Parts: sequence; C-alpha cells; structure tokens
Amino acid sequence: MSRKISFVILSICVLFFAGDCSNRSKLVGLVPAEGVLKFNGELVEGATILFSPVSQSKAASSVTDTNGKFKMMTLNPNDGAYPGEYNVVVKKTEERGEIDEPVNVDELSKSGRIVIKDTRELIQHLPQKYASFNTTDLKITIPPEGNKKIEINLTGEVDTTPKKVVNFSHR
Repeated sequence: MSRKISFVILSICVLFFAGDCSNRSKLVGLVPAEGVLKFNGELVEGATILFSPVSQSKAASSVTDTNGKFKMMTLNPNDGAYPGEYNVVVKKTEERGEIDEPVNVDELSKSGRIVIKDTRELIQHLPQKYASFNTTDLKITIPPEGNKKIEINLTGEVDTTPKKVVNFSHR
C-alpha cells in the first residue's frame, strides 16, 4: 500500500511542478541525476525524493527501488533534472486502516450529514525533518554535466507512532 501512496504523491508533485510542460513530450537541457538513498547507513526502498529548484527551473522527483537507487524525473521517467541548486525532501510513509462507507444511507440523510468512518493512520519510516521543505536541511547542486553518483545520507531517529490521517465528513 505504501508504494501506491508514494506513487500518488509523486504523480501529484510532478503534475504540480511540471505545469506548463504537460504538452511537450521532451524537455531540453535535462541531465542525468541519479544515485542512492541511505538512512543510518542502510539502503532505503520505496522512499519518495523531491528536488525543488532554488531558482528558476523545474522540480524533479523519484521513488527509490529495492536497492535504494533512484533516477530523477522532471517530465518523463528517468529523464533527469535541470542543472542547478535544489532543496531536497525525502519521505517514506505507510498508510494503515481504511475509510468505511456509510451502511444506512436513509438514516444518514435524515441528519443532513454524511459521516464516513476513517481509521487511516500514517506511519513515518524516515525522520520527519526531511519530509517538508520547511524543515529539511538537504540541498543538492546538479552540475551542467549531471551526476550519476548522488548519495543522500539521512540520519536520526524516527517516530513510528501512527498519526491520524484526516477526519473525513461532508455536509
């Protein structure tokens, strides 16, 4: 399930950051940007990596494979990133639980409110500080020729206490 969540997050981020490039099949000027992700010395599978440009450019993203390897993409899979400076966010979350659909629609419609039971919880598998552009201290510079040997080394403690996703209700 966490791969599905990572893919959804990755897709949303790429669509958001790629924006005006959606009609092009290829971007000019991209260079290779690939490497490995480690946490406390161990390779990390299934983590989402986001590069947000410091100056004018496009964002890039990737999801690590079973060996902790990643190849950044800006528009198409493995197409790389633009040369330049980036702030880096790295996340790996697991979602547990589910959203239960209403059983008795007639009873719910009398109250004028539909309430859906949401038991979803998120569990972080990497330190929270790397999960937000507001708190991360990770930065990377992609040179004009690209970089195929990027090493992202995360350290720290992880709070694996499940966190409630959202209280989900509609009127």
